Amino acid sequence: MSKQYKQIPLLAAAILCLSVTPPLAAWAGKVPENQHTKQLVEGLYSENLEAATYFQQGVTRYNRKDFPAAEMAFRKALQFDPFIPMARYLLGNSLVEQGRIESGAEQYQLAINLNPNMPEAHYNLGLTFYQQGKTDDAIISYLRALSLNPNLAEARYNLGLAFESKGQISDAIAAYNEAVRLNPKYSSAQYNLGLLFVKQNQIEPAITALQQAVSTNPNLLQAQYQLGLLLVQQERQEEAKTAFLAVTKLDSKFAPAHYQLGLILIKEGDLKEAIRRFDWVTQLEPNNVDAYRQLGAVLTKNNEYEDAAVVLKKAVAIDSYDAITHYNLAVALHQNKEYEPAIAQYQEAIFLNSKLSLAFYNIGIALQQSGRGAESGSFFQEARRLFIQEGNLEKIDELDKYIQQLNTPPTP
Repeated sequence: MSKQYKQIPLLAAAILCLSVTPPLAAWAGKVPENQHTKQLVEGLYSENLEAATYFQQGVTRYNRKDFPAAEMAFRKALQFDPFIPMARYLLGNSLVEQGRIESGAEQYQLAINLNPNMPEAHYNLGLTFYQQGKTDDAIISYLRALSLNPNLAEARYNLGLAFESKGQISDAIAAYNEAVRLNPKYSSAQYNLGLLFVKQNQIEPAITALQQAVSTNPNLLQAQYQLGLLLVQQERQEEAKTAFLAVTKLDSKFAPAHYQLGLILIKEGDLKEAIRRFDWVTQLEPNNVDAYRQLGAVLTKNNEYEDAAVVLKKAVAIDSYDAITHYNLAVALHQNKEYEPAIAQYQEAIFLNSKLSLAFYNIGIALQQSGRGAESGSFFQEARRLFIQEGNLEKIDELDKYIQQLNTPPTP
């Protein structure tokens, strides 16, 4: 009974970078003293020496990530010359970096009013719209940025996020693909692309996209984990195991990966290692009932019946309405020759699932072994009826032979 951990979508807030601007190092430094009238500011001119000086101070502080000081300098520059588009733009960046999204958006808009051909201003304005929940406005801004600079990979990526949030999956896929084309190492776009392919049940393209994401960025934990889940679905166990192991190396406390490794290890027959993985999950997530169930089942399979019973009792304490858990607890108790507690757990399993043929069969055996053989007949009859419904010929023969042995008088 494997636990299906949900896919964890990439949070837009963790990816959006509001300072996704060209490097500002070229603008740093003091204004040469021999320039007294027009000051060149990265292709823009100011007739005012004080404005240019404050602007350069703002750039220096901005590059040092001293955003409050940068804000003050840019505001001073704009007092002397309010028509410097780049000052408005960088003031917007400084405000956004301080968490003042709406104020930053106002400055981006003023920058655009002064110079409509600034793709970065349109792009960052789009980011602020998206953060404010104005997705349609964000899309318009991204598209304007791309009309000015079609090679702006970040705008393609965030356009994809916006389309995805509106349920326009095909448009989102196209945007992410374009972002990857522009920047083949764009692991976030590759990851999101993989998740969208999963939503469309395009498993092989999803696997390819996630493989590209982890190849580009091996530290992208969620991509490694999602890749592992898809590979398990495709029964590519060894590759899945590699992906999950990569996750646990990145974060030894990421319980879902340990859980999935436990399931793979069971199939490989490495019960000791599976036990270790499931036990670690129960330590990380003390209320993870599926981990207790799996741990109990593996301990039983490994003939560690007493420990299995302890673990399965914890599972029952968390969720007392699962018939299989009660059944597995009964098996562990039964194997440990605790017949009466085992009988009680078989009865509980049957109460929760009256189609559980093995519970009827085993309770009959436990009654025989506990000296209550007279009560076993009805359980054997029901077990046989259910085996017939299931077409389980092997169990029918096994039950018939067992009953025959019971009815054979002992030889003197």
